[in-house]
Amino acid sequence: MSTATWSSITAAVEAQEAALLERLRRVIKIDSTVPPGRTYRQVVDAVEPEFQRLGCRTERVVMPESAWRAIPLPLEGERVNLVATLPAPGKPPLTVYTHMDVVPVDAGWTKDPWGADLVDGRVYGRGVSDMKGTIATTLTALAVLRALGAPPAWEITYVLCTDEEIGVYAGMRYLAERGYVKPPVLCLEGSQDPLRVLGGNGAVDFTITTVGRSCHSGRNYMGVNALEAMVPIMAELLALKPVAEARRSAIPMAPDPTPGAPTHLSPMFNLDVIHAGSKSNIVPGECTLIVNRRYIPEERFEDVVAEVEAAVARGRAKSNALDVKMNVMHIYPAYRQSADHPLALQVMKALQLAHGYRVDEFVATGMGGSTDMADVARVLNTDKIVMLGPGRRAESRAHGNDESVRLSDLKAHAAELVYLFTTPAT
Repeated sequence: MSTATWSSITAAVEAQEAALLERLRRVIKIDSTVPPGRTYRQVVDAVEPEFQRLGCRTERVVMPESAWRAIPLPLEGERVNLVATLPAPGKPPLTVYTHMDVVPVDAGWTKDPWGADLVDGRVYGRGVSDMKGTIATTLTALAVLRALGAPPAWEITYVLCTDEEIGVYAGMRYLAERGYVKPPVLCLEGSQDPLRVLGGNGAVDFTITTVGRSCHSGRNYMGVNALEAMVPIMAELLALKPVAEARRSAIPMAPDPTPGAPTHLSPMFNLDVIHAGSKSNIVPGECTLIVNRRYIPEERFEDVVAEVEAAVARGRAKSNALDVKMNVMHIYPAYRQSADHPLALQVMKALQLAHGYRVDEFVATGMGGSTDMADVARVLNTDKIVMLGPGRRAESRAHGNDESVRLSDLKAHAAELVYLFTTPAT
């Protein structure tokens, strides 16, 4: 282990509890929902000075609008990414990653989503788990390094990035393409559960539009109902759904007691959003359906697209739509990561120190979700990625209402980071 003992690390983190919570509230109160993602500069403004005070050299990397406009969503504001490097000449590189965007706040919250309020040992707020809470834990870890006088075992480059929740061309991909990211990569979008992540699904959105002709509902023979014209296409897509979802990856999934949960990573096929019509006395002239398809590493993106295109064509042959349009948005590719490289093994050790896990409790698993770590794997041709976050799968409600984490897990995460930052991976 490093010159800092685990007991000295945890004691120093405990002394930082109030500062940790203040750092967390500082970033959670900034609504960085995407779309539109208009407040990235505000998040960077809020944290860059502290990274500098803690000894980091910082650089703001602004994506050109021509790059992020490739994302076909209603986005606003600059795409400002922060790169903060803690110099350690002669030490190997380590990239540490957080994204600053969050998903929208849905209905059903009983706590203030922008308050980071501490209630019964849990901190609530949008992004405390996924994943703005890790901005606060990283700053706390750097403060503890300074308080202990512990030298880093790595040259740490922390990247705070844009647009992970929507993909296509997120900030992390842009930084990787421009040489800011060097493996191994410690992705802080993980958990405190004893998991060894092996990779994740790719994600594609298909936006299908049927074109009809609007008219008065009392004279529907004068028009073409675009919603009804969508039905044969939906029927073909629903027939394809069980075919696609029956496939399985070689990557196992952590045991899940939910009935029907797969034992191995599998594709997912969802008809998720439909829009048609504006009033019941108007026959709708247009209907739009969004299908989200998650695909396993063993599938090819091109084959996934061709399969959906064929289903839509079969449906169109049975539909009276005047026209059918389809747009394909490739959010992220599927990817694999190693659970056996030295940093991944050190993450296991950190979790053991924090929670007392036994080695045989760690479960190898894939992720049904999708992430910009797939872009890192593709751009850098690496599988040296490992995940470690402050939430827990069964209770943190990432993307749900009342998203929260245990305060004890936030402190554990900060302590784990100090351990990893000061311990060479061998």
